[in-house]
Amino acid sequence: MKLYRSPAMPNHWIGEDKLGGLVQWPAERGGWEQRTPYTGPKRQLEEVPPAMARGTGWPGGGRGPAPRAASGVPSKTIGLRVTDDERTKWQRAADVHEQSLAGWARDELNSAADRTLSEADAARPRSKGKP
Repeated sequence: MKLYRSPAMPNHWIGEDKLGGLVQWPAERGGWEQRTPYTGPKRQLEEVPPAMARGTGWPGGGRGPAPRAASGVPSKTIGLRVTDDERTKWQRAADVHEQSLAGWARDELNSAADRTLSEADAARPRSKGKP
């Protein structure tokens, strides 16, 4: 069975089911239970090792937790204390985007970091070069 990832769906796995059809599911523990048929473009799919989907319930992923430190796959955890109201609001936003809370938070934080760094680069004085 083959496993794929797509840049258009960074928080989902795409893989073959037992009959060879392509399905997608959330890249989270037990995500296989939420699988749906994949109808997107196949050209953009990147084949990855099946073990990367371990822990999601996908039959091709084997047993046990997903391996760590795969390129492009989050491998470190950070802690963040939030109020119940913040968590509820963030979960609602993640649900709107059909993402896990962790995936939504990671995407939002990366977008904010990119904006901040772009603004900092734009504000940096440029050298006029040597005369």
